[in-house]
Amino acid sequence: MKNLKRLIMLFCLFGVSYGLQIPQTSRYDKKITYAVFNAHDVFKISAENGYVTVIEFGKDERVVNVSTGFNEGWELIDRGNLLFIKPKAYTTKYIQNENPEEQNAISEIIVDPTPNQWKTNLIVTTNLNMYVFELTLNSKQKIYKLSFTYPQKELENIQKLQAELQKQIEEDKLDTSLNRVSIPRNWDFYMKVNKGSEDITPNFAYDDGVFTYLGFDNTKTFPAVFAYELGKESILNTHIKIT
Repeated sequence: MKNLKRLIMLFCLFGVSYGLQIPQTSRYDKKITYAVFNAHDVFKISAENGYVTVIEFGKDERVVNVSTGFNEGWELIDRGNLLFIKPKAYTTKYIQNENPEEQNAISEIIVDPTPNQWKTNLIVTTNLNMYVFELTLNSKQKIYKLSFTYPQKELENIQKLQAELQKQIEEDKLDTSLNRVSIPRNWDFYMKVNKGSEDITPNFAYDDGVFTYLGFDNTKTFPAVFAYELGKESILNTHIKIT
């Protein structure tokens, strides 16, 4: 019974983590907000009639497409990685007289934004991500600016830089080793040159006790290097040094 209760509690916590995400407010002004991007979250935008809200996406993102469920009530303008959102009134027509024996009189009325009628969703697609928003009218919680952060992407970039740095360090170590121990110790090598292989034949060969060196002039083609031992061939790791 205790295990069942624990399972139910964990399930409830898991469900809450994927609910509507309310952006975190700045400590300086609650109308400036921030949110961590998660493709599985819906982000809430609270606006007010007469005010504009701007959403700031990543610096390397560009807005490709925007779509809302209530086009008449919201003005959407994108500029690069910015999206400006503003609630707006719209004009509609209605029939004043519905008597079939008389000519109907059609009038226009302006519908101003109201919290109950203006709530809708917004889908934004950039060149890198897709975002889902809920648009609402709320004068007490209105947002002037929402900026996204991308810690997962930043972590991946750091890991990529670390891998590139480690690779460069290993290459530098190899270059240092080659330059440090390149004094010839053994020139006792012989070559058997097959017919037609003159253009890949080394000009000289020696080893320094650590590496074996094959020298070619600039008129020749570098061949692939194999080791032949006990009747079997195996390809060797090589490094080219230009002198």
